[in-house]
Amino acid sequence: MQIKGLNEEFGDLTTLISVPDRGPFGDSRYRGNYAGSVLGKLIFHLQKIGIKEPYVYDPMEGGKTSRDVCGYMNLPYVGADIHAGFDVVNDDFHDTGFDLTMLHYPYWNMIDYASDLPKHMQQLDMSRMSWKQFIAAVSHVNIKAAAHSRYVAVLVGDMVVKGKGYIRSIQREMAWIGVPVRHFTKLQHNAMSFRKSYRGSFIPVVTEHLLLFKTDYRPGGQLWILGSGQYHRIDADAYVTWKTAVKHVAKDLHHITPASVLNGIRTKFPVKLQKTQTPDATVRRTLQELEAEGFLNRAVRGVYELAS
Repeated sequence: MQIKGLNEEFGDLTTLISVPDRGPFGDSRYRGNYAGSVLGKLIFHLQKIGIKEPYVYDPMEGGKTSRDVCGYMNLPYVGADIHAGFDVVNDDFHDTGFDLTMLHYPYWNMIDYASDLPKHMQQLDMSRMSWKQFIAAVSHVNIKAAAHSRYVAVLVGDMVVKGKGYIRSIQREMAWIGVPVRHFTKLQHNAMSFRKSYRGSFIPVVTEHLLLFKTDYRPGGQLWILGSGQYHRIDADAYVTWKTAVKHVAKDLHHITPASVLNGIRTKFPVKLQKTQTPDATVRRTLQELEAEGFLNRAVRGVYELAS
């Protein structure tokens, strides 16, 4: 999909980003490197809203795409990386007052970025963390970036858990900071997965997420965040009303009576019985309500049948 903008090289932003050719920026041999025109599009957007020379920061520059783009556009830039001895989670950021911080996180549990580093640095590689540690680290870095920058861009993908059939989604679980300007869908054109053939029902991931946040950055200011998601178990039956439960049970009964319905509730919706001290009275009342609504007809006293 080609979208022409005011600038033919980088183009305007839309909520769908497609960059078939990664371009000349950054080291193409560095796995997980992103196309420079993604940053170029963000920079042109900031220039259109009045930030003529955006001050850009990339604390995980990897293959140095961000450095090359800002050099090409003659923009002030600071970059760092674990390969330069920088611990993005625990070390101080190099400056404050950035106009844009670009965050392109490691591909968790997929690419080993630190295998060529000394042991003490390998332990700092975010891609080696457990999932919960990784999400906590991502959220921490997002917040730290927002405390140093007017805008923060986060580029992340979804990871398929090997052999499980489901994904881990960074953007869903990480902390959202400030105000989300846009959530962009970025098409992947050169992923390693495209070089493989898959059997069965496997669904390849062919998109990434780019989120642009406007922060409340100002010296001495405060920052609003949307905290990361938390896993907790729920009882699905607790979200099913008595009417729905009784309807479901009644459909399978030849003789619909308070006793037979209550027995069905005990089998299919046991959580409902934990929420009332008078289950017999609750069932009788629900049957009467369903009769009044026309779902049931009373055959004889205490016996109901489904309305036709």
